[in-house]
Amino acid sequence: MRNLNNRLSSTSSSRKPFSLIIWVTVSKTTSSQELGLKNLQKKIANWLNLKEEETVERTAIQLSKRLRREKFLLILDDVWEAINLDLVGIPRPEHHLGSKIILTSRSLDVCRTMMTDVEVKVEVLTDEEAWELFKDHVGEVADLQSIKPLAGTVCKECGKLPLALITVGSAMRRKMRVSLWEDAINELRMSRPSIPGIEPNLYSSLKLSYVSLQNEKLKSCFLYCCLYPEDYSILISELVECWWAEGLIGEKLTYHDALNRGIALIESLKDSCLLETGDSDNSIKMHDVVRDVAIWIATCAGPESKFLVRVNIGMTEISEVELQSNLERVSFMKNSIEALSDQEIECPKVISVFLQCNSFLHNIPENFLRGFRAVKVMNLGGTQIRSLPISLLHLQDLRALLLRGCNHLEELPPLGSLTKLNILDLHDTSIKHLPEGMDQLTNLRKLDLSYTLNLEFVRAETVSNLTSLEFLDMTGSSYRWLVKQRPPLLYFEIHLQEAHTEQRATLEDLRSLQRLSVLHLSLYDSVKAFEECDVYWIERLKTFRCSMGLTYSPRDIQRLTKYSEKALMQRDLSGDSIEWFICHAASLAFDNCCNLHEILENLVINRVECFTNTKILTLKDAMLNEGSNTQFDLLPNLEELYLDNIGKIKSISVLADRLGLSFPRLETLVVTGCHELENLFYLGVRITSLPKLSKIKVDTCAHLKELFRHVPGSAKEHAVVPKLRAARLSGLPRLQCLCRREESWQSLEELEVVRCPSLKKLPFRTMNGNSIKEIRGDTHWWSEVHWDTDDVKSFLDRHFKEMLDLKASLRR
Repeated sequence: MRNLNNRLSSTSSSRKPFSLIIWVTVSKTTSSQELGLKNLQKKIANWLNLKEEETVERTAIQLSKRLRREKFLLILDDVWEAINLDLVGIPRPEHHLGSKIILTSRSLDVCRTMMTDVEVKVEVLTDEEAWELFKDHVGEVADLQSIKPLAGTVCKECGKLPLALITVGSAMRRKMRVSLWEDAINELRMSRPSIPGIEPNLYSSLKLSYVSLQNEKLKSCFLYCCLYPEDYSILISELVECWWAEGLIGEKLTYHDALNRGIALIESLKDSCLLETGDSDNSIKMHDVVRDVAIWIATCAGPESKFLVRVNIGMTEISEVELQSNLERVSFMKNSIEALSDQEIECPKVISVFLQCNSFLHNIPENFLRGFRAVKVMNLGGTQIRSLPISLLHLQDLRALLLRGCNHLEELPPLGSLTKLNILDLHDTSIKHLPEGMDQLTNLRKLDLSYTLNLEFVRAETVSNLTSLEFLDMTGSSYRWLVKQRPPLLYFEIHLQEAHTEQRATLEDLRSLQRLSVLHLSLYDSVKAFEECDVYWIERLKTFRCSMGLTYSPRDIQRLTKYSEKALMQRDLSGDSIEWFICHAASLAFDNCCNLHEILENLVINRVECFTNTKILTLKDAMLNEGSNTQFDLLPNLEELYLDNIGKIKSISVLADRLGLSFPRLETLVVTGCHELENLFYLGVRITSLPKLSKIKVDTCAHLKELFRHVPGSAKEHAVVPKLRAARLSGLPRLQCLCRREESWQSLEELEVVRCPSLKKLPFRTMNGNSIKEIRGDTHWWSEVHWDTDDVKSFLDRHFKEMLDLKASLRR
């Protein structure tokens, strides 16, 4: 379904079978039918940019009016109960010709009740397929004489379900002890979760993967993920910080090492098929069924329930009855809680409390927190609280206080008594100054003050006393970093300085933080401050990000309208220290710089050193005019190059000549929307080959005729792209040639060709055919490709995967 959605969405407007494509994940979120309808209506209304009405009926009228003007495709994913389309406001396809509705569900009864026209059941595997899939994950041990009969029994207990086979197979991978296999069989047969239907079999399989995890802490890390809602992408950094604060990851590790350790644990859980990549590379998800199993383990499978998970169910208040004294973790995340009890509720064992994303919560009563004496992680992010109660200070074991996105929060109580606090997240809050007692938080490891748009004052004493601080993020904060003032020379200067007892924190105070390894800053009119102080202490940091050169603060920029473009253009990149920053950057991005050619010209003329640290270069929305060329490589270690909507350039070699680039280490090349580009590179003078290039993506370049053009008379003994493994080409109507005839592309494994009708020849011969794993494209295009021999065509036909004509398929 995602494939269908993505392909239809990327189809050119002239070929789209639908004027509107809507994807809605329905999920099992509420027990109330009305709340379920409102939730579904809200999601569809968001797609249509419509305002949700006060009642279900009025919203249905608005949705119906809008959808009747469109030829739409509505994809309803993960439907658990039958949906009354009329109540939602969705026109029925039989009355609105040309539109279609597709749904996925784990229940055939849902399909029957909704009167679907066609049902496609995903069958379990055959015995042979199940065994092969199981062996793929178990490894060669499955064929050992002593193990094979037992492995066959374990495979059979998985019920031929792919998820169960993969999960159990991964858990048993390379285990050679007979006793382990016999125990696995017993576990699969003895588990009896009280859930009807197929779920008990699946649960028992998944529980085995959980039982097979290396240690109790890794099991706790896995179960921790079920505190988040279904279909929720969990930020890896946030999850790892919670693990670290709870002590699931070594408390003595540095922040950097703890993050690396957490990522390693996540990869272990991914390898066991218990976690999967989320909506982005820096997030993870739990499969719906896996999450259900985790909740079942944490709340039902043991002698006593230790978790209370009530997330995303539309609850408006917390039941005091459910808050039992034996609980260890509670989550009320993403609800509609309006008020908390002012009674002290005894939960002496609770160590994590999730109340984030309750956007109607305005107040934390004084007595509510008194019963949570052992809490280590308190997440109140995304609420509307304006202050915190004094009872917070009684949480002596608190390690992580997460207030991210509490944009109404203006002040905090004195935090000096929270001496064990490791993480304080105040991102996007409205605080004007740091709370009293901050200088006593000598164990604080991470302080996030990013986008604190009202932050005006930070005491120098506070900063210098945070001796354990390793991570400081002040991206987009309004606080102005200055340098220490010179010693007063005149009497009135001394008098004024004595009168001002509270000293502002300066850049020199940051230098005193010996454990600081990650620093994110925004510098506005104080860019020149770095010209007046020693910046070279920054070299000891592992990560340093600095946005600089804007004349205005974030608050000023918010108020700018017609002058905003001018303000953003007034960037000051002059000065030795600013040059030092650029020289030490691992990644450089020039986005929407109308004077990019001037910046490059300045680099070429004035630079005497190369940017040896820069590995990623991004140029976006700019013009490249003619100018001076340098004779030496300014970017000798460049690994990734991204060009997006760059005008006045017919070949990347123009950029290469200007900056002296030879690309000896380039691994990834992505080019998008460069409509004047005629070839990627012309080869034979400065560049003869791209020895490490492994990935190419070229999209929507209207005039591109060939990827590589060879200068007449140039040497031909070098393979241009000997390491190229994957190439994705789309929207290149004039592309005729990938490379010269002699080039074989011997390492290519994957090729995708979309909307490249003029490409009739591919660089494949018998010598390099064995490396090809998959070629994707339109069947009509594939049928018109010319081959040197029928043997090559016959061989590659086996690796061709059709990219379906979706319009024709849906019409059928």
